[in-house]
Amino acid sequence: MSKLLVVIGSARPGRVADKVLEYIQSEVSKRDDVEATVADLKEIALPFFDNEIIPASEDYAPTNENVVAWSKLVTEADQVLFITPEYNHTLSAIQKNAIDWLFKEWENKPVSTTAYGWAGGARAVVTFDDVMDNVKANVRTHAKLAFMKELNPDGTLLDENEVSDKISAQLDVLLS
Repeated sequence: MSKLLVVIGSARPGRVADKVLEYIQSEVSKRDDVEATVADLKEIALPFFDNEIIPASEDYAPTNENVVAWSKLVTEADQVLFITPEYNHTLSAIQKNAIDWLFKEWENKPVSTTAYGWAGGARAVVTFDDVMDNVKANVRTHAKLAFMKELNPDGTLLDENEVSDKISAQLDVLLS
């Protein structure tokens, strides 16, 4: 059984990410070989990264209980799928901060995003790929959901088949 960690990368009230999570969970439920756990960065409440020692250092060990719990979630997952909004052409700050708290946990970890926004989250994906490459994660394919094409700006579906197909194809690659 593959352990998939789905990370909600938005903390905004009324966030579209909650609807995107439903679409991902629907696709995951069609697979017998996957167990999904949801990590909501809003609830995990990581502090802003402020450690004197960088996570890439052999001497680094998180002491904040929320960071320790976050580290455990990522370590125990076989793959990590981020639900990624595009804010000002990049990742949300809460998502970047969560990535920054860890290093060894990301090494060779298969990761991907289901990105969304006016350009399908395409610019956030570029940043995601750069950051995850730096922490040596194994970046896989992405599902990009565009407002006014696949999704309404409130996250409701405009093209249910396209959303399902994109997320299913993403899961095929991420879980392989």
